Parts: sequence; C-alpha cells; structure tokens
Amino acid sequence: MGIENKNLKTLLERLYSDDCFDREEAIAELKEIDDPQAVAALVMTLEDPDKGIRESIAEAIIEGRSPAAPAFLAQYLDHDDIAVRNLAAELLTKLGSLSIEALSEKLSDDDHDVRKFAVDILGMIGGTAAVEPVIRALDDDNMNVVCSAAETLGLLGDPQAVEPLQEAYRRNTDARAAIIEAVGRIGDLSALNLLTEALAADDPVLVLTAIEAMGNMKSRKVELYLKKLLKNEDNILQEAVVNALIKIEHDTDQAILDDLPLPLVQHCLAKAVGTGDRETKMFALEKLRSWDTPAAVSVLLEALTDADEDVALKAKEILTVAATSASDQISEAFRDASPTTACKLLDTVAATGNSRFVPDVTPLAEHQDEEVRERTAITLGKIGDYSVLETLTKLATDPVGHVRSAAYKAMGWVGGEEAVEVLFGGLEDQYPDVRQAAVVALVLSGDRRAITRLKEELRHENPQRQEMAAQALGWIGETEVVEPLINALNHPEWEVRKSALESLGRIRDKTGLEPAKVLISDEEPQVRQAVIDTLVALGGEAVMNDIAYLLEDADLWVRFRAIDALGRLGQADVSEKLVPFLTDQNDILRVAAAKALARLNDQRALPFLKSSVHDKNPDVAAAVSEAINKLEMVS
Repeated sequence: MGIENKNLKTLLERLYSDDCFDREEAIAELKEIDDPQAVAALVMTLEDPDKGIRESIAEAIIEGRSPAAPAFLAQYLDHDDIAVRNLAAELLTKLGSLSIEALSEKLSDDDHDVRKFAVDILGMIGGTAAVEPVIRALDDDNMNVVCSAAETLGLLGDPQAVEPLQEAYRRNTDARAAIIEAVGRIGDLSALNLLTEALAADDPVLVLTAIEAMGNMKSRKVELYLKKLLKNEDNILQEAVVNALIKIEHDTDQAILDDLPLPLVQHCLAKAVGTGDRETKMFALEKLRSWDTPAAVSVLLEALTDADEDVALKAKEILTVAATSASDQISEAFRDASPTTACKLLDTVAATGNSRFVPDVTPLAEHQDEEVRERTAITLGKIGDYSVLETLTKLATDPVGHVRSAAYKAMGWVGGEEAVEVLFGGLEDQYPDVRQAAVVALVLSGDRRAITRLKEELRHENPQRQEMAAQALGWIGETEVVEPLINALNHPEWEVRKSALESLGRIRDKTGLEPAKVLISDEEPQVRQAVIDTLVALGGEAVMNDIAYLLEDADLWVRFRAIDALGRLGQADVSEKLVPFLTDQNDILRVAAAKALARLNDQRALPFLKSSVHDKNPDVAAAVSEAINKLEMVS
C-alpha cells in the first residue's frame, strides 16, 4: 500500500517532535506501512538523541524486514557518530541475507574504512552468498581491506575462496600472514603447497602463522612438514610446531606426539591448559593424565580453578587419581591458597578419601571463609577417620548454620558413639535445615545406640523432636521400630502422626496397615493425605475401598491424592468412581481424573472422556485427549 505525501509529511514531522511519546506513535504507524518511503523515514531517525526511540526504530526495522531497508542503512556506515554507525551495522547484520546486495555495493565506496566495514559485516552475516563479494575485496588497493577480506573468508570457511586467496598471496606481500591464517582456517588441503612455501619464508611471523595454519588443517598430511622444523633450535618455533601437532592429534584422534621430546610436549600441553580453547584444554588435560610428574601435577592444580567448570572437573578427576603420588604438592598447595582454590582442593581431597590429608585439612576449620569451613567438614566426613570427630564437633558449633549442617552430615558418615551424642544435640538447633541434617546423620550413622535413642525420642516432651524421631526411624527401616511408630499414630500432635504414617509406609511392614486405616478420619487433612500413600504401600489393591472413601473428603488435596492413588493401583473396578470427577467444578480434579482413567485402561471410560474433550481449560482438554489416545491404542 502506498503512502500519500501528506500523510508522510505528517509522520515525518511527528518523528522529529519534541514529545517522545509522539515520536513513538509515529514509529508505530510507519512500521505498519509497507512502503520504501516509510522505511527511509525510519532509518533517517537513527540519529534520534533518545536511546529508547533508537531502540524502537531498530525493532521496527528488524520486524519489518523490508528489502529496501539495507540500502538506506548502508548509507550510515560512514556516519561521523560511531554509535549511529554501529547501530546501522548491527541492523544490517540482523537483516542477514537481505543486506548482502547493499553491502556488496559498498565495497566500491571511495572510503576504505567503509569498504572494510562492509567486509566485516558480510563476515558476520555469513553464508555462501557472502563469499563472492568478499572474494572481490581481495583486489582492493587498501591493505586493511584486503587483510579484513582474508580474515573474513577464513571465518566463512568456504573452499571456493582458497584459489583467490592463493592469487592474492602473490600480489600482496603485506597481507600474506592474514591470507595464510585464512587458508588454515578453511582447512582445504589444496592450499598445502602455499603453506609449505610460507614455512620457508624469511619472515618469522609468516612462518609462525603457517605453522599455526597447518595445525588447523585437521590432517596428518602436514605432520612431516612440521616435524622437520623441530630440528630448528629456535624455542619459539619449536613450541609453535608442538602446539600445532597437539591440535592435529586432538582433531584426528591419532597418536602423533609420542616420538616428540617429552619436556617440550609437556610444556606445550601445560600452556594449552592455561590458554587454549575449551576443547584444547580438555584434550591437553587428558594427555597429562599419563604423565605423573611434578610439572603435570602443577598444571592440574592450576586447572582446578579454571573458569570453565568442565575443565575444572576434569582436572579434579585426574588429580584425584594421582593424589597419592602428588600428596606433597597438594599439601603445599593448601598453604596460602585463596578461598576458591582451597574449596577446589578440598573437593579433590574429599574425592580421594585419603586420611593422609587430615593434617592439611584440619586447620581449615578455623578459616575465615564460611564456604571453606563448610567444605572442610564435608571433606573430613568423606575421609571418614575417627580422628576427625574432634574437629567436626567443633564445626558443629560454628556460628553459620550451613557449616553446622555440613558438620552433622559428616558425622553421620564417620559414625561412632561420640558422633551420636553430638548429633542428638543437633536436634535442638534453632534452624530446621540444621536439625534435619542431624536427623539424616543419625540415620546414616547406622549405630544401634541411635535407634535406641530415637525410640526414646518418640516419648520426648517436645513434639518437634518426636516428629523428627518418627522420620528417622522410617528411614532406618528396622522392623523393631514398627511398634513404637504404631503407638505414635495416636499422638495428639498431627505432625507426629503424619511422620509416623510416612515412616510405616516406608518400612512396608503390614503390621501397620490396620492401625493406619484408623487415621482415614483424622481431623488434619495432611494426615489424611499421608494415610493414602501409606495404605497404598502396605495394602495395595486390598485398600481400594478405603481410599475410595476419601474421594468424598472435604479437602481438595485429599480428594486429588485419592484419585491419583486409585489410578496408580490400576484396577478398572474403580472407573465408575472416577468418571464423575471429569465434570467436577475444580480444574485440578478434572485433570487428575483424566490421568487416572488413562492408567486404568478401562474402555468403558471412553464415552465420558470424549464428552469432556472440549473442556474450557486447555490443561484439562490436553489430559483428556491424552487419555483417549491411550485407551484407543489399547483397544
């Protein structure tokens, strides 16, 4: 649809209004108009002083994706304001292939900076269509443009650029390093003769660039040329050759480093771990695995704190295996370590479980950093030596809650009478998560004294302690605790009754079935929910009628849990009890009923499900459709 001059004039005037809101409205109107004049008007206001307005214009241009936009935007590549210039470049990049023609035309611009800018943008756009115009830029009379074109062709990686790059190499002495780097990135072996020629050049920079380029070729065909250079006594050149060979071995998965001088290879691998990309780091660490030397251990220790978590984990894994032989270096590393390094070292020692490190770890219980103290507790627990209990007991009084939690958890791993006494003290902690850690630790300790004390705790004057004891006894799972748990079902506090029910279900001793049924009529909804799970665990199909009784419960979540449980029991006999919930006023129950009916595989439910397939709630409709599909597949 065209735009009348009068309307365009009005919109243009509004684009330059003093009122920001008026300008925003004009932008909104212009972006709806499919006309080059409207696009031009939007692009013209890229210089608006208001950042929000510029962002709105940019969004409008990208959303519109008008084929006319790139030609207008390209005119701003020589703008004096770098912010405007960069915004135009960003938009051209985002418009992608639509911008290639306009950028190609800019390769003939009188300003060499504009030509270079156009080449760079074409590289960011990428794709086969960008290759041909960039190849033309290799003939530019400005070396910055030629070098940029070579670099861009290397990034594009298209083999069709190899021959033009070789021709440009002959013409442009100053661009040779960029060209060699580009053909290496492309990786096409048709450039091998050019690379070998560059290896023999007098220019050391060009030689080093050619070595690196050969390392990028992903082919063992360059191996012989590179190894010949190792006879050269230049350390920098030798290091470059080994780095290239490391990359080739990584890319080809073939052993080519074994016959090289070991100290030089280790030096280069160490450097690769420190400065390489992620894949190179991982490869270099794996190669260092087989070299049990102080130098290799030092590299692994440094890699523990790498910013890439996967690299750090790989270093920890390898160092854990080598920890015994590297114990002196690890001990030394603890001295004056930063909190971050100390935590990484503690994780490594914890993975070894080696008591040799107890003297190194114990002093860190006094560290000012709370995370270090927490990791110290965990590490001592993983080592598991009774000698660490004194330090863990001290950490159990730490002012920071999560440090105390870690100390209690660690004591559970170590076990012993001394630990049990401290852990029961943890049940009085002010924080629930710390108390819970103490409960879990009592379970993990596996100490008979803990079981005896927990049974006594069921009669503690504090209901909270009784609740925790009931939980712990369920996790322990010994049949001797069933009777005390059954007695706890009559406790006046509902939290204790609930915990006792859950524990009986966890132990799966059928002695608890009939006493649990009594709580079907408990006054607390959460207890009635727990009853359902316990009955399923202890009685299975035999308790379907008991659970079905709770379908009429006053509490929504009890009804939901009952529906779900009947579906899990999988007996088609209860279908008729679930079908009415397909029309329940509550969305949650309708979804639950559809899912439960799907599990029962009862074809009689199909007509009822089909009558609900157009439920107003999309979640219900989806659950119903899924149930129908499942039942029809079974039929």
